[in-house]
Amino acid sequence: MRYNVLEQYEATVTSIDNPYDFEQHQLFDMALRINKKRRFLFVSQVLGKHLAIDPHIPLLTSHLLAYRFMEQRYGYVDDFAQNVNTAIQMKENLPDVLAASRAQKLTPPNTITIIGFAETATALGHGFFEKFAGDVQFVHTTREHLVNFAPVICFEEEHSHASSHRVYADETLLLRETEVVLVDDEMTTGKTNRNIIRQLHERYPHLTTFTLVSILDFRTGQAQEAMQQLADELNITIHCVSLFTGAFQIAETGALQIAETEANFTETAPVVSQTNQKMYEYSLEGLLQDALVKQASYCESKQVKQANYFRNSGRFALSVNGQQRLEKHVAQIAEVLQEKRSPGPCLVLGTGEFMYVPMSVALQMGDDVRYHATTRSPIYAHKQSLIYNKFTFPSAEFPGVTNYLYNIPANYYTDIFLIYERIMDIEAAKMLQMQLRRYPQHVHL
Repeated sequence: MRYNVLEQYEATVTSIDNPYDFEQHQLFDMALRINKKRRFLFVSQVLGKHLAIDPHIPLLTSHLLAYRFMEQRYGYVDDFAQNVNTAIQMKENLPDVLAASRAQKLTPPNTITIIGFAETATALGHGFFEKFAGDVQFVHTTREHLVNFAPVICFEEEHSHASSHRVYADETLLLRETEVVLVDDEMTTGKTNRNIIRQLHERYPHLTTFTLVSILDFRTGQAQEAMQQLADELNITIHCVSLFTGAFQIAETGALQIAETEANFTETAPVVSQTNQKMYEYSLEGLLQDALVKQASYCESKQVKQANYFRNSGRFALSVNGQQRLEKHVAQIAEVLQEKRSPGPCLVLGTGEFMYVPMSVALQMGDDVRYHATTRSPIYAHKQSLIYNKFTFPSAEFPGVTNYLYNIPANYYTDIFLIYERIMDIEAAKMLQMQLRRYPQHVHL
């Protein structure tokens, strides 16, 4: 399939292994990234990051990866995987299929530790983890820099705009014998995975089995050979599991001289009357007091700030029992927010790395709900592109960092709920709330 992105580059994507027979457009499209290291961007249609989707779809995608993992690693074939696949592709019976899939846990034959990559794959990794029973734990990497909590490992993602990753967990998480499963939305070079594997093995040499799990695997033959060379060098085993394996070629077709579309819809639709718009702010701190942990963290300016973090978000490692506690909290949050919702289409927004909890809340807020999240990733917005509008604002959770939000249509949503894990800069949160207020009738913070 060929993609022409704003006359700036042309990409040709070919399929190599497609076990569930996805059409490419069902999994991804392409956009123009503001990054000198890598100008192209695969924008997922099933992740719920940059594009608003039904919140059942990203969790079902995570579950499909779990079925694929069990088949590829252990030869366990479950016919229900095809039900999940059909629901994702046809967008039919989503609530029923997800409920059935959540009720049917998979139990791997050995201990596994799942690590999801920030920021895009935190929810993907968490959704993958929720599908399992047994001796399974989960943690996601983070760009946060905590003052009084030493990370068990740090590693780099060189092509990213925010390259440093940290893993915060009790060291016993990796002192045990365990298979390490690394979950990301895509692999293009595999270098990030090689970096973390090397760091993990150097610090914990007893770790010898690693599995890379991704929706998309676009590694070249050279990149695959580099992964095998690392395995041979360290005397370890590295497995790879994906929903779609392909190859792509990128051709630059123009100098970057396009102008971005303004972050509004004045060209195509009037905004709603501001006399009908309302903004609301709520704190759930009292409701979740037993699940909060106070941590001091460095902002981008190296200023230290104290904040409450959500203990079961996945940033500090999570067991199956911890997941059960988290599900009770999600139900409590959803009950509160659903009461504040008006009739009509609703959007729930996660923020940065905090994606799985808002996504799970969105599932329980009734019909006609969509979900996606803010991001650090800068993308060109243009009316002729997949990414057609953009909001730019300072991060409320990580002062000093610029965040973005894409593709908010005018005159569509009745309610938008912005769900933060914590707010360290209230003015930044209100700035985004003010930017959004012309688009729906109600903006809830």
